Amino acid sequence: MTSTGIEASAQSPLSGKVEMYNNRPTIFIDNKPEYPMIYSLTDVPGGRWSWEEVPRYNMKSFCDLGIKLIQVDIAFDHVWKEDGSIVLDTIQRQLKGVLDICPHAAIFVRFHVNPPKWWQKKFPEENTVYADREPKPDINWGLQRIIEDDEETPVRPSLASEKWKIDATAKLIEFISKLKTIPEANALVGIQVAGGVYGEWHYWGFIENEPDMSKPMQSYFRNWLTTKYKTDATLQKAWNNKSITLTTAQLPSLAERRETKAGVFRDPSSERNVIDYYEAQHQVVADDIIHFCKVIKENWPRPIITGAFYGYFYSLFGRDVAGGHLQLQRVLNSPHIDYLSAPGTYYPKAVEMGDPYRSRSLINSVSLHHKLWLDEMDQQTPLVPLKDTAYQQSLEKSVAQVRRNVMFTLSKGQGLWFYDFGPSGMNGGKRLLDHGAFGWWDEPTVRQDIKQLKHLGDAQLNKPYQSDADVLLVHDTESFYHMGSDKQHTSITHWANNWPTVGIFKSGVVHDVIHIDDLDRVNLSPYRAIVFMNAYLLTPDQKKMIREKIAKGNRHLIWMYSAGYSDGKNLSVLNLNETTGITIQEIHPTSPLTITVDSTIVKNYTFSVFNAKVTPMFIVNDAKTQTLGLITGTKQVGFAKKKLKESTAWFISLPPDNPKLWQYIFKDAGAHVYNESEDIIYGGNGTLTVHTKEGGSKTIRLRNGKNISLDLAPFSTTILDPNTGEILLK
Repeated sequence: MTSTGIEASAQSPLSGKVEMYNNRPTIFIDNKPEYPMIYSLTDVPGGRWSWEEVPRYNMKSFCDLGIKLIQVDIAFDHVWKEDGSIVLDTIQRQLKGVLDICPHAAIFVRFHVNPPKWWQKKFPEENTVYADREPKPDINWGLQRIIEDDEETPVRPSLASEKWKIDATAKLIEFISKLKTIPEANALVGIQVAGGVYGEWHYWGFIENEPDMSKPMQSYFRNWLTTKYKTDATLQKAWNNKSITLTTAQLPSLAERRETKAGVFRDPSSERNVIDYYEAQHQVVADDIIHFCKVIKENWPRPIITGAFYGYFYSLFGRDVAGGHLQLQRVLNSPHIDYLSAPGTYYPKAVEMGDPYRSRSLINSVSLHHKLWLDEMDQQTPLVPLKDTAYQQSLEKSVAQVRRNVMFTLSKGQGLWFYDFGPSGMNGGKRLLDHGAFGWWDEPTVRQDIKQLKHLGDAQLNKPYQSDADVLLVHDTESFYHMGSDKQHTSITHWANNWPTVGIFKSGVVHDVIHIDDLDRVNLSPYRAIVFMNAYLLTPDQKKMIREKIAKGNRHLIWMYSAGYSDGKNLSVLNLNETTGITIQEIHPTSPLTITVDSTIVKNYTFSVFNAKVTPMFIVNDAKTQTLGLITGTKQVGFAKKKLKESTAWFISLPPDNPKLWQYIFKDAGAHVYNESEDIIYGGNGTLTVHTKEGGSKTIRLRNGKNISLDLAPFSTTILDPNTGEILLK
């Protein structure tokens, strides 16, 4: 370690915080605003230790680009020994390795609060019990990731375990009290609290299996019910079960979880026990995150940034209720959390050239709560070997990919980190064969472009942030509790939250996304169209607010599938009529249905939901509507619009994914369409980004009415000034 690095950090302890700056959440290091572009090592052996050759090389590479925010991983397994002692040798070497290479770095640590593996073996009664299978033992040979088998049904502590929480809290406080005394820790500005699957706070086993039948969860659930219902009589009424009590209530069985009594919906009058269980499971995870962030803030000697992987909404495998992040509002409202993060969306159509890269969360809601959002950019560049005939094209794709990904978060006034699996040799895509050890962005042209993107981010940080969106997508998390969890019952929710957004990204408009609970926080004046993506549950208060505040100013409201069918207590088609202002009829098909759109809108467009049966279904039965599409092979109306007194309502029986259809709706609503060629457009933060797969001559219509003609290369991402059309990065 160089003496310069140690002395600099020892003389100048760094403080970190997140505050609003120029209308965006911003990292401050020693009260100086920083564009949140971070370089991160991984937790994978071979790429995790800052003192090893390849990680050092790649850290220095990014440090030389001017990126001084560096992240590394540490777990309780590294510091909490079986004799109860806390040993700092690994974390000290980890911090030291960063400062050796980048003496003026501000360091973030991803700290995994799962107890060490020896603790899990010592206290097996605290571990998760899966409802449908026995735990799968960890691989116990070779040099494995600590979180290697997290996505399976591993032996892991119940996230409701009070003993884990108490023990981990005590050891975290002891760890912090020792850590703050070493000079290298003066460079520490942030700690990301990690737990659950891959540290991303998904419940163990959620992708294919059902947690958690453990004694800790049973105890937590009964305490949760006591807090909610307070008396046996209230619980019995809610559960429609006179024999149940607060001290005897059981966790729902596997059969209860996988079955629903109202098609894809749970009947609140008879399935409240399952609804309550999932809500309790999500609350315990959110409270774990808040708790550990609070412990860190209260015990660190100066301001420190705390955050977590949380807020995932897109691409959750249709298993949102089993292990997603449905307590987003609870976490966003916590004063102990400064930022949330997630890898970018993995599917559908989110990785290849021409696909819309997007954040995994309802990113504008994060901003509305003055929290920072950080994408984990873990897409490997598609570079092939230099001697390969496809090398030049692969390089162009790599530059376009990085620009596209960075510009999405920059356009939203947020940030990201480059999560570099490369030094570990992990294959996240096509490999640089015959190249040797490398980082995923270890190529001179790519690195130079990242440097330009960093300079652009720095420049825009000092200008007031403004979104250029005039379309708003509204999503809900509460509704997942009221719908099935088995994949056979989640086809509609899985489709509705993921596939239509691809079509919207390719429609030529710029849009924002929020949680429905933030409708009263957002300035609605810019939005010409508001799309309610999965508003299947709407309370009377929410419907009143929509009627009195949203359905105004000739705004267009687009409703899909079963808007407000549940009010939290009852399921009724009358709720849809009240919500939409359109008379709607409930039907119960016995086979999959498709909708055929009027050919004047989109030629030969018929769509379904994974060609799966969805029941109940809803069709328009209102003579005052304009018919735009029919249930295929019938005269039943599945797509219509209706002019109301102060707004226009659209209803579509199933959520569509076609860009041209969405473009038709948005044009009719008066939203601005930048171009019609299905290229990807990002706008905001003083930038306009055009990402194209095919390239060619493009006409971009700016919001001020000016037309810009561009001749774009295939596989390219071009960044423009949104007011003049001047190319900022080509």
